[in-house]
Amino acid sequence: MVITAVMAYRQRAIVRAFEQAAATTVATAHTAEQLGLKPGLAWHQLVGQAVLRCPGQARYFLDLANWQRLRQRRRRHALAVVAGSLVVVALILLATRAR
Repeated sequence: MVITAVMAYRQRAIVRAFEQAAATTVATAHTAEQLGLKPGLAWHQLVGQAVLRCPGQARYFLDLANWQRLRQRRRRHALAVVAGSLVVVALILLATRAR
């Protein structure tokens, strides 16, 4: 879980750099070096999820719609995990009370 949180933090930092540079279209695409970023695992995950898109020449731009979809998917997943955990705790409490 810690690794997931660190990756999410690093991805948000990358996205913030693109937002601050207004690199959100093909015409405004930047290289990682121009943004002061070093591509790593978090970067490559964003590329794989089409949040960062490469129109060519090692330039990338932020696809805001895909970033929002990824964030919503993560929220739904987190909510499902919390809800599932609460159900398990409730079942354990009911089982221990029944004894």
